[in-house]
Amino acid sequence: MQVDAIKYAKNRAYQFVEEQQKALDAGRITEAQWFDNHKRYFTAAYLAADNPRAQSGYGGDEAGWCYSRGMIVEAVHKSGTFLDVGCANGHLIESLHQWLVGSRLKVEFSGLDISEELAELAKKRLPDWKDQIYIGNALYWIPQVKYDFVRTGLEYVPLGRQKDFIKHLLVNYVTRGGRLILGLYNEERDNRELEEKVCAWGYQPAGYCEKSKPDNEIVSYKMLWIDKN
Repeated sequence: MQVDAIKYAKNRAYQFVEEQQKALDAGRITEAQWFDNHKRYFTAAYLAADNPRAQSGYGGDEAGWCYSRGMIVEAVHKSGTFLDVGCANGHLIESLHQWLVGSRLKVEFSGLDISEELAELAKKRLPDWKDQIYIGNALYWIPQVKYDFVRTGLEYVPLGRQKDFIKHLLVNYVTRGGRLILGLYNEERDNRELEEKVCAWGYQPAGYCEKSKPDNEIVSYKMLWIDKN
């Protein structure tokens, strides 16, 4: 995929998300329709991609994938279990597993996605983990076991449900002594909107990680995490 095509696809995605939020706020669609529309849109976009990174929502090259997604390793400070909420084709947990090889940490990975097609793709790509790939809407789905690490993004739910989403994950997904990882997300370097939002909801981030974007002097890759005591 050419660079211009990637930029065009990203702009279309941002426009789609904004339009869906406005439609939900105006009552033109229901919450269930919001989820269905997002699932159809992003499933089609990811399945049309020609490489595992793009099938996981990243439009850059392998070096950029490692540079950005590799940040998540910074939040994995002990052995345990890890659930990627919004796992798509499973490439992130596959990469995290590879990046942790050689460390003293032993981490068992699982994935959850709302899209049946993407979850099936993950199972085909990662047959050794097929029993650890689940299908469900993370806002309502409850796992049978809790995890030491849960990674997700707030963009997976409508704006008005993000606070509920965080609470649901901390109560039902994260084990005591575990960690909820939010990110990666793009944000202006001097902006702390997500961090301030999380604090306003009553949660104090236990850690924070930021990396500059090589192709953008204003925006950074960011990630924060909340520990469950």
